[in-house]
Amino acid sequence: MASRSRGSSWVTVLLAAAFVAGITARPASAQLQFSSADGKQSFKIGILGQLQAEKIDNADLKEDTSNNLFLRRLRLLGNFKLSDDLTVYFDTDVPNLGKGNPDGTKNNADIFIQDFIVTYAFSKAFQLDGGMLLMAQSYNHNQSAATLMAVDFGPYTFIESVPTTSRTGRDYGVQARGYLGDDHLEYRAGVFQGLRGVNNTNSFRYAGRLAYYVFGPETTYFYRGTSLGKTQTLSIGGSFDRQQDYKSYGADLFWDQPVAGGDGLTVQADYQKVDGDVFIPALPKQTNTMIEVGYYLHAIHLQPYVQFARQDFDAVTRPDEKRTQGGLAYYFNGHNSNLKFAVTKIDKDGAKKRNQVQLQYQVFAF
Repeated sequence: MASRSRGSSWVTVLLAAAFVAGITARPASAQLQFSSADGKQSFKIGILGQLQAEKIDNADLKEDTSNNLFLRRLRLLGNFKLSDDLTVYFDTDVPNLGKGNPDGTKNNADIFIQDFIVTYAFSKAFQLDGGMLLMAQSYNHNQSAATLMAVDFGPYTFIESVPTTSRTGRDYGVQARGYLGDDHLEYRAGVFQGLRGVNNTNSFRYAGRLAYYVFGPETTYFYRGTSLGKTQTLSIGGSFDRQQDYKSYGADLFWDQPVAGGDGLTVQADYQKVDGDVFIPALPKQTNTMIEVGYYLHAIHLQPYVQFARQDFDAVTRPDEKRTQGGLAYYFNGHNSNLKFAVTKIDKDGAKKRNQVQLQYQVFAF
């Protein structure tokens, strides 16, 4: 009985904190923004914080479950408008701050730069982005963490990050980006550092993306998640990512549809073929898929959702894995303040089937 009490105490703590935040939450009346006297320059700042409780079965059959109460994300965000053509966006992060490590210690990592994007817009049809850029191998890969429908990104969305020495899907480089045909067609094409190799002799990494918006174009750097019944968007995209023998190709669909005078349906599907080949043997040939569907009920501010993800390896020596997550989000103040609860079934070939329970409270302002 005592063990069960300790395992469930984090739920009580986080629910209490979220309840107080929910009943006291008020919609933000304005952004925190500073502008020059002539209005030509401005600086906007914001914050994203996600307090998370987690309970997950350990992979070892002899062990019980791991319990954690930590900060999944803690980000400071800033955006400089230096002129009508030139903007600078940056954010910092400390992911999984305070989360327990297998050896019993806690993650007390320091804050670091997560994104740094300098954009010069010659026109809407031709813009140049440079810096530490979040790449767009799929729609989910390029989404803002603040507007995700599920409690987090797909489990295999950033599978290439560690083998390519990237930072959660980011790499250093420059890319051209633009919107054509009344913003219905988006293109991105860039060159990036990639895996440099001994003495930095490897060729650079090249990546690109095309997306067609049937309706509701998105013309910002980051893609959004669910709009909670406010915006109609349907996009179909494809991408590639190459460096020497490493290659990744993907296709995706995102549909966000207002329904019934305030409700909303959100659907996303991502498909990716990845192969590190002899260049990155730590990234074996595989096919990754992610599908999520959610329905927002505006009258009670609730959004139930389901997310299914699968990782299939070509080689039989690597066990395939699938994860099925069912969740419920309570948006008492939209994306600015909300509570998400999720249960995930983890099924890996040849291994113990495991369960993961997550409870996350988010505060966001930007």
